[in-house]
Amino acid sequence: MRGNEHLHSSPSHGYSLEPDSSAHRDLVIALIAIACVFFASAQLDLSEKFTHWALSHETLQLDEFPLVLFSAALVSIWFSRRRMREVMEQAHLRIAAERTSQQSQRMFKSLFDQGLCGNFVADFEGNILLCNSAFSSMCGRSEATLNLRQALGPQWDEYCTQLQQVGKIDIAELKVTRPDGAPWIVMARLTQVSDQAPTTDQSPTSDTPSPTTSGSNIHGFFADVTEQHLAERELAILFKENQSLARHAMRVQEEERRNIAREIHDEMGQYLTAIRLDVATLPKDKSAPHAAIALRISSHVEHIQQAVRGLIHKLRPTALDAHGLVEAVEQLVKDWKKQHPQVSFALSLDQSCQSMPEKTSIAAYRIVQESLTNIARHARAQHVSIKLMRTRGILADTLSIEIRDDGIGFNTYSPRAGFGVSGMRERIEAEGGVFTIQSQGKGVLVSASIPLQTALAVIQESI
Repeated sequence: MRGNEHLHSSPSHGYSLEPDSSAHRDLVIALIAIACVFFASAQLDLSEKFTHWALSHETLQLDEFPLVLFSAALVSIWFSRRRMREVMEQAHLRIAAERTSQQSQRMFKSLFDQGLCGNFVADFEGNILLCNSAFSSMCGRSEATLNLRQALGPQWDEYCTQLQQVGKIDIAELKVTRPDGAPWIVMARLTQVSDQAPTTDQSPTSDTPSPTTSGSNIHGFFADVTEQHLAERELAILFKENQSLARHAMRVQEEERRNIAREIHDEMGQYLTAIRLDVATLPKDKSAPHAAIALRISSHVEHIQQAVRGLIHKLRPTALDAHGLVEAVEQLVKDWKKQHPQVSFALSLDQSCQSMPEKTSIAAYRIVQESLTNIARHARAQHVSIKLMRTRGILADTLSIEIRDDGIGFNTYSPRAGFGVSGMRERIEAEGGVFTIQSQGKGVLVSASIPLQTALAVIQESI
């Protein structure tokens, strides 16, 4: 019968429903009690005596009392069986909940043990109470001797204080001293978990309750970023070295261009001028055989001189040294328009940009020169605007450069084969400026800003 079943522990499933020997014992006792009552009634004639007594009190209808007792017994049996079914249903639900809880415990234990992050439980003294294998590997398999208070120093007390206030803190970069002395850098999350209801300690001299850490532990999650940190630091060093090398290469390149331009101007220019003068001393008789040859020589020399002037201007614009940045840009645009007459220009040049430090003027001029070269090669633009502006500041002025075209544009995120854009960026960043290039599907905007020292900044540096 179901009424004779109850919860019985099982090592494999937690709990199961099985008949027990006590149920059989209770049934035997009940049968013995019924037999004893029957034999006692038979020997003492209790039923006849009760019937005789009930007939003497017919007005009370006491002879119906046994039927009432029998009905009450049937109702009690019915209610007990229904209650037993309810108890069994609750038992089944509890068994299912227990199995689900055990499955969840196994799952979370697997997550704790097999996680890539170092998971641990520590007390507020910094002692490791529980940890997974990942945390053990991170700390060099010496978690038993690791104390976070000793490994972190005063930081641990600060974190404990914060945890009592906010309950959870995230740390982007935490440097921990491992027991073996090896470097250990982690991203960490610390949470305070209380094993009991929070309590407060009342001080007789203070009206404000202070939280206690009794029954509380710290759950920590460490993600080891030591190798990443070391790699980033090495990359940062290499990046600075590459920047220094690129700046040195640009300085050497500009100096070499200046020397080559000077040599060409001084050596080749003088010889070409001498050739033209020698040709000019020849007789002017057009009928002479050498007249036509002299004319051709003079024409060739003039052509070579123009080519040399263009080459010198590309290597080192004379207007930049002689007149300043604004006139050099104007001359550059004038020469560029001769080769591309179909393109319209809009120039906005601040005259206060005329006198600039040499390195700043060269950087700004090269940005404009490279941008115009790229427009001529790739943009197919109809309109180009160039803006040079000097913005006044308290400690430093800023030179702003903008070159905009309405060409076909390009994808700024796609890799490029040339070094024009990277070269412009290196030039601006070498001067401590900011370089950006934008293209919204049509047209390109090249912008750069270079800080300029003011008199106040020079005085402060000298102090």
